[in-house]
Amino acid sequence: MNDLQFEKHYKAKGLASQRQYPNEALIRFLAANYFNLSLKKRKKIRILELGCGSGANLWMMAKEGFDVYGIDIAPTGIKLAKKMLKLWNVSAGLKIGNMRKLDFPDNFFDAIVDVVSVQHVDLAGHKEVYGEVFRCLKPGGHFFQWHLGARSASFAEGNGKKIDELTLSGILNPKVPFYGCGLICFLTPRKAEKMLSEASFNNINIETYIRTYKNRSQKIEYLAIQAKK
Repeated sequence: MNDLQFEKHYKAKGLASQRQYPNEALIRFLAANYFNLSLKKRKKIRILELGCGSGANLWMMAKEGFDVYGIDIAPTGIKLAKKMLKLWNVSAGLKIGNMRKLDFPDNFFDAIVDVVSVQHVDLAGHKEVYGEVFRCLKPGGHFFQWHLGARSASFAEGNGKKIDELTLSGILNPKVPFYGCGLICFLTPRKAEKMLSEASFNNINIETYIRTYKNRSQKIEYLAIQAKK
């Protein structure tokens, strides 16, 4: 979906437009890096979610005691996130904005996370986002990303126009997952590592996960990406 499509989607479906519970891979990332900290120390860990949408990940991170921020380009997404946070009796710093140009100071966050949001920009957009993420992270800060991979049926059979080598203008085949979701970039581990390295990240670690759909007849690849400044 483009920016306007996301806004329409949120307006049409409200909190039902997205999942209402957090991404499992994100929980694993937080557990590995921060769950050993006391609640007092967690309050000092500043985390930003890119493309936070209706707040399914935000409320969990806030509930776990972190200093949480979220940014989304869709105003209605931010309104829904506020509603979600209120339901869970937690708070977060929310902004309407573009992840290609983050409205935050240099060296501000301990961690920045992305769950299937950056994948809605092309490869040139990824490079911009990675540069902004690096700028806004503190030295030693963590970046986590959950992103569609190029070994997905939706990339091979989606029938969308290629914007670049890994980006489709949309998934036009209604028989594969993510039909009608607008522009989607499907990364390879090699391409992700190359772009992150060019943005000056280190300690890059990428794991791949395959999920099947329609009784195992279709495979979708996900990349769990971690890097440090």
